Amino acid sequence: MKKTLVLLTILSSFAFAKTMYVFDIKSKLFDPTNKSEVGEIYEGTPVKVIKQDGNLTLIEVVGEVTADNESMVAYKKDPLVTFYNLKNTKAQPKAKFFIDSEDLTDGEYASWEEIELMYYDSCSSCHAAHKPKEHKMNEWDAYLSAMQFFAKITDEERDRILRFLQAYASDGIAKEEE
Repeated sequence: MKKTLVLLTILSSFAFAKTMYVFDIKSKLFDPTNKSEVGEIYEGTPVKVIKQDGNLTLIEVVGEVTADNESMVAYKKDPLVTFYNLKNTKAQPKAKFFIDSEDLTDGEYASWEEIELMYYDSCSSCHAAHKPKEHKMNEWDAYLSAMQFFAKITDEERDRILRFLQAYASDGIAKEEE
């Protein structure tokens, strides 16, 4: 009977693992063994919540190690929609980290809302802004680079907007709210 209860507890923790999204622009990642800072994770990144530990949450992130930076994981190798970047370690396609619990939200749209507003404000000042799904992920970099000067956005803002556009592209990871 005890074995059955233990097995059910373990299985239920996997079955009820919750997908959440990074809410802050950049959040610190902490090593799960010693809780030292090891890197940063970016807004909109989908994560699987493993457990709470005080004000930290143990998460699992799954992606692809990028072709040009072995300490970075993204949705695709190219890199398209960067998830996280480690300081002094090679990244793995599947990894666990601690993150501040306040930096997570259960709403995918909420995690991108601030940068979506920046995109539409910047681009619609001159022309009608394109919906992200009008292009594929790998097309957005060229379009945004060509318009950066006219939109008067910094490199950091450009990178954030690019992640948003790639995430919501026709072949992106995020889905528009109905």
